[in-house]
Amino acid sequence: MCEELEISRDTYYKWLKRKDNKNRYELNHESLKPIIQRYYDLSNGTAGYRQIKEQIEYHEGIIISYYMSFLIKCCIMKLPEIRKKKKNKGKYTVTIKDDEKKYTYQNIAENIDIDDIYKVISTDTTEVKLEKDGKQNVSFFIDAYSTEILVSCIGKSLNNDFIEYNLNLLNNSNYKLDNVILHSDRGGMYKSGIYNTKTAEMNLIPSMSAPYTYTHNPWIETLNGQFKDFIKNNYPKSLDELQIALKQFVYYNNNIKIKGKLKTTSINYRCSHS
Repeated sequence: MCEELEISRDTYYKWLKRKDNKNRYELNHESLKPIIQRYYDLSNGTAGYRQIKEQIEYHEGIIISYYMSFLIKCCIMKLPEIRKKKKNKGKYTVTIKDDEKKYTYQNIAENIDIDDIYKVISTDTTEVKLEKDGKQNVSFFIDAYSTEILVSCIGKSLNNDFIEYNLNLLNNSNYKLDNVILHSDRGGMYKSGIYNTKTAEMNLIPSMSAPYTYTHNPWIETLNGQFKDFIKNNYPKSLDELQIALKQFVYYNNNIKIKGKLKTTSINYRCSHS
């Protein structure tokens, strides 16, 4: 247990001896427990104690002491959802007409110094299998620097209509996307004629990973894994439940989660740098 909590045995046993004899200062910290629970619930059981500590300090203005950090560790360790989660990368079938011209693009994103927002947008889909509504594909478009989710939607098939709908959502947003690199893998819909036409109309610069190299698109691969972890504790059974879970995940990722290099949330960073 000490290894999981990342504390020494000596510290743990000292705490055990005095935990039932709390002083006035420690009793005041009882009010922190429901706050810990709230931020843990907002993450759908995926946030560790460091993330919860960051979020409480940032959003609540509470300075977390050593004892309070230990309290956060103890609280979340008691919750049954805390356990190793397996990555579940879904497979999907792309339905693009065989006689349609396929477009491929060089990986120009890897040569860019991504030191701010609106330089590279990363996109991909991940498959979710629902008990009631079968296989569904969740699509994300995110800013590679801030990892803010700019667009997300759900579709049954990865075809021309789906990618066109995604790009229309992106085009109708208020983001500054002129001359921004749009990076994807080599999935069929990203090589389609409609993708080539729409990205040109939107003045986006297409970029593609090399074949079978997930490491060339790390931003979206990380987010896909985080989304799968997010829904695992309360796995959706229907399309309606998946849509609700997706909205909750987008809100948590953009408005609650503190991004390490930003020292703030994705939304706050964008608003202060626009």
